[in-house]
Amino acid sequence: MNNQSEETITLDSLSNLTGFPAELIRKELFDGTQMEDNQEIPLADLRKAMLSFIDETMLEDKKELH
Repeated sequence: MNNQSEETITLDSLSNLTGFPAELIRKELFDGTQMEDNQEIPLADLRKAMLSFIDETMLEDKKELH
């Protein structure tokens, strides 16, 4: 097991890195969950949220094709 502290990123940093507004990231990845722009988000939680978003988006695209 790794003894290092868990890697994190803030919503504000993620917004700056991606070019997407913090509010959009909060809405799309975290279902509008109340969080501060400078709140630390564990990268594991970010990955999980991103995968969930991708899965939901792909399911919506498949429904539109039928």
